[in-house]
Amino acid sequence: MDRLIKDKIWKANFRLTEDAFSLEEMLRSAYGMQHRYDSARILIGRSLNEPSAPDPVQGDASFYSRPLSGELLFGDQIDLWISLLTLDGRLSVDATTGDFRSLVEAHWARGCQLIKDELDSCGKDSVKLAQCLADLLPEAGIGSVTTPEFAAGKSGEIRLKVGTVSEIHPNGKAIDFVLNGPGTPPHIALMGTAGRGKSTTGIQMALELAERAQIPFLFIDPKGEFVQNGKLQGPFGALKSQVNAVEVGDQPVPLDFLPPTKSPQQTIARAAMRLRDSVVKCCKSPGNLQQDMLRTSIEQTISDGAEHSLENINTYYQQALTAGGKGPDSIASRLNELTNLSCFIPEQMPNQFFGQSWVISLKTLPDELKRLATMIILDTISSFILQQQDSSVPDGFRTLRHLLVIDEARKVLKESKSDSLSDLIRQGRSKGSVVMLLSQDPSDFDGAADDFLSQIGTVIAYACAQSKRGLGALTGVFGRKLQQNEFTDTYLPTGVAFVKLPQREPERIRCWQP
Repeated sequence: MDRLIKDKIWKANFRLTEDAFSLEEMLRSAYGMQHRYDSARILIGRSLNEPSAPDPVQGDASFYSRPLSGELLFGDQIDLWISLLTLDGRLSVDATTGDFRSLVEAHWARGCQLIKDELDSCGKDSVKLAQCLADLLPEAGIGSVTTPEFAAGKSGEIRLKVGTVSEIHPNGKAIDFVLNGPGTPPHIALMGTAGRGKSTTGIQMALELAERAQIPFLFIDPKGEFVQNGKLQGPFGALKSQVNAVEVGDQPVPLDFLPPTKSPQQTIARAAMRLRDSVVKCCKSPGNLQQDMLRTSIEQTISDGAEHSLENINTYYQQALTAGGKGPDSIASRLNELTNLSCFIPEQMPNQFFGQSWVISLKTLPDELKRLATMIILDTISSFILQQQDSSVPDGFRTLRHLLVIDEARKVLKESKSDSLSDLIRQGRSKGSVVMLLSQDPSDFDGAADDFLSQIGTVIAYACAQSKRGLGALTGVFGRKLQQNEFTDTYLPTGVAFVKLPQREPERIRCWQP
């Protein structure tokens, strides 16, 4: 399937029949559902429980006038729905958004008929119908796997300063802002050329946020500025035992990035596809056959009870190449590099690993391995965070759980974007996740299938030579057309940034004092 299929499904419209809409209205009324997608998911899920494929919806069927978008229909669990439906419908690599839409609409229509029949057999008693549907669910028992709960931080309002000074320029009035307020995306983007202070400002804000919200953080440090000889440096140095330091290449990241062996098959399949896609993005044009061999090798590693290591994935893949009469290729080369440098070791489950604070240096890795290691971490944290229950919202302030900071973020924003980063930014806010991205130029955020900046609540831009693309990328978030002279050294002297804070107009803010 097209690698951008998820984004297309997210934006696509799915039609339901008039019969399905009438039944859904009854279900929502009987069970107190507030949203159309709640009842729709029941019908589609009911059909997926059947072993046979649904019949396509007839061309003369009467459809309800208002379809549902994929964003509403599947929501935060879109990965799970795509995996279930793809496996159920045996969709091939050539499947299109139209093929997926037809399959969804067929399940929707069949689920309607099945539940109608069951409602009739229950004497139209909604309580008996609920019990009937519950009886269809598999029992939890030996072999079932649940996602460990990720502890939430301190509840209530979280206010932050913009850097150590945090004063409006030039009048010197102190300023701070609420990060987790109602309707506010908590994510932060900082941009500016080298030496402007974006990393210093970002780290100050990250540490302040972690302390105020009482949440762990993960700082990905591609340049290796903050870990030397396994020890924290710079602003992290004073934290000592509170933060773990890893210098990848000398030490492996102690993270088990694959699901448990006893996980449901769809979970294993989804994890295998996700890791395959990340590896493939860092290889030179591998063919469909090699990609499928890699996916199968990952599934074998998960399912056979062996250690969840890149070494085992590599072994299975090499065996598949030999069995297929093929020699080493770019995938094998990339796996060899990862294993030779011992980049990961499966010592800690995601809830253990992400429940601590980390600074991970990638300095010793080649550029492609830096990108791949980052993407593997992003895949794991995105999958883990998005399986959590929504975090609480006492008095309208979202309770936070975790902070992810990516320095030199252009390496995952440009070229081939990370689907997992997109999901974490787009869907993670309801789970209490905060993402901070540090990059050199706004154009790094432009051209991705997702408009990252539209999902980010706070943007801090230091002086830099703006391209038309860069200015265009900032237009939406700043709410007006921007000019190049607004990003010059004259308009933004050292330590001053052009900032868009939640619920405020764009303004110049002195973040630090030279």
